[in-house]
Amino acid sequence: MAADVRTVLAAVPNPSAVSSSDAVLAALADAHARRMRAEEEIRLLLAYGRQFVYPHPYTLGELASAAGMSVSGVRTAYGQQDVDKVSAATGLEPVPSEGEDS
Repeated sequence: MAADVRTVLAAVPNPSAVSSSDAVLAALADAHARRMRAEEEIRLLLAYGRQFVYPHPYTLGELASAAGMSVSGVRTAYGQQDVDKVSAATGLEPVPSEGEDS
């Protein structure tokens, strides 16, 4: 599983370098790029934890606690595009879900 997690994280592109003559604007743009990358990493890891871990996917509660989110936030945080990206990165197929409440 650790290798899959590394593969998922490697699928997230590194933010582009920001060039600006203004140090404050450059720092803000850089922080924004890091935040966008972190948000994508979280979406992909949530998708992996719910859709690709077998025989027992992580519960919404476990993922919510680890991500500092609500259960409903985890439920809606990732979409099919994220699932597809994890599948493409790992070569794994999503596991059919039994229910969304677990």
